[in-house]
Amino acid sequence: MRLKSINYVQFHGTPREWSLCDLTLKPINLVVGKNATGKTRTLNVIHGLGKLVSGRQSPSALATGTYRTSFEHEGGILYYSLDIQDRKVVSEEFRVGDLTLLTRGAGGVGTIFHKKENKHIEFQTPEAQAAVVARRDTIQHGFLESLNHWGAGVRHYAFGETMGRTTIAVLVPDGPAPDPADVNAVIGLFRKAENDFPVAFAQAVQDDMNKIGYNIVKIGVMLPTDITIEVSSPVPVSPSVLFVRERDLPDVTQQTDMSQGMFRALSVIILLNYAVFATRPSCIIIDDIGEGLDYDRSCRLIDLVRQKAQASSVQLIMGTNDRFVMNSVPLEEWSVLQRESGTVKVRNYENSKPIFDQFKFTGLNNFDFLATDFLNEGAKDLPREVDEPGGRSPDRAQ
Repeated sequence: MRLKSINYVQFHGTPREWSLCDLTLKPINLVVGKNATGKTRTLNVIHGLGKLVSGRQSPSALATGTYRTSFEHEGGILYYSLDIQDRKVVSEEFRVGDLTLLTRGAGGVGTIFHKKENKHIEFQTPEAQAAVVARRDTIQHGFLESLNHWGAGVRHYAFGETMGRTTIAVLVPDGPAPDPADVNAVIGLFRKAENDFPVAFAQAVQDDMNKIGYNIVKIGVMLPTDITIEVSSPVPVSPSVLFVRERDLPDVTQQTDMSQGMFRALSVIILLNYAVFATRPSCIIIDDIGEGLDYDRSCRLIDLVRQKAQASSVQLIMGTNDRFVMNSVPLEEWSVLQRESGTVKVRNYENSKPIFDQFKFTGLNNFDFLATDFLNEGAKDLPREVDEPGGRSPDRAQ
């Protein structure tokens, strides 16, 4: 199942109103925009939707929010809408094509299709809950499972932040399994993957680190040697950090000594490989992808992440302001955000194909598509061709 489109509004009709209009998504996406256009906010909206439909977050946690979404699933289109006002659900609808299977309004009263009785039946769900979560029933309302599974599989990682570098894991025998949605659980995830997939997982992470330019010969989990940790616990515990061994260094490098860029890359590679080996998340969101990396490693990381997405059913949504990243991702995968007051509109290859195609003949880098405001200016600011001696015009794109 793949998110196809999303519209979103919050604080409608107030000075705080903010809306996202007609964001359409492909299997691989790069969300870009000038500063303060709402890039990170847009990615948070998608992540928030996933938490709501999977039950990881209650609608009562939001003051307001209206979602209108569509999904591609098994050759058809699913539609889901949710309207939250004053921390209560005031309307909700789930459709498959033109067939409405669930609808509810104010007071939580609605109808839902019941498979056994082959008809819609009435129900009432607390206003603080989403009906697609509260009415889940794999036997009688199995059509809701796909939406729930999509939401449960949404992963959101902020590459521009620490990516778990400042977190030291305290591993406990028979403790709870680490949450793959939690970036701070990266140490626990690595240890679990090592146990579940001996040799293969660590080798895959090592190979990927080498692909992006780090000459790694070993990676693992160890007790930190430069930090003293006192833990009072009735059961044995093991404070742990990640380490790598680089070929040209005589000793290991613990995560506390890694550069921020190196650890960010290591963390996201562990998280991606865990997704490949252990689970199949529906959607991976990576904000500020490439932040803190040099040009070569940033480009290699983007290529690696895109290749992994292409080889799987995972939908990839990346966000960036980094010119290196923009130059590494085809314009066909771009979604350009443009903000007018509190309204964010989206321009992409689907709704602005002639302008995107026109830009390809300029010979400019992808980053210039955003920097020169080409979407608004079009070709009017392009330098005119000047005939060379003999009447031949020079090629503008090679």
